[in-house]
Amino acid sequence: MAASKRRSPSRPQGYLDFIELSEEQRRQVAEIRRVFLPRVAALRTQLRALRSELVEQLFAAPTKRARAKATVVRISRLQQELELEVLDHILQEKELLTSSQQRQFREVIAQQFQDGGLGIHDARAAR
Repeated sequence: MAASKRRSPSRPQGYLDFIELSEEQRRQVAEIRRVFLPRVAALRTQLRALRSELVEQLFAAPTKRARAKATVVRISRLQQELELEVLDHILQEKELLTSSQQRQFREVIAQQFQDGGLGIHDARAAR
């Protein structure tokens, strides 16, 4: 099965959009994403809502410090859940790749993570 060239889409859905995949690999990636993308979208939505809630709490008069701290804890838990989902996703996709593709994948992941977030799967990226 010949590999087909993948151009970086204007709005990539995943890290593997940046490397060449065979037709079979793309089919398997699509199945993985069918489950993964709705999960992370829901987490991002919850994170944005909690961050908006936090802003309101910070500037309410009077500010209720305990309530704001509790919201920060909820944000931290959701952020951790998002990062664990992305970790599992990366490991699932890695299993589909040849050793050469895994080297390319590593470079993509390193580049995506360089700004301290999750790259295209970060809560900030999906607006």
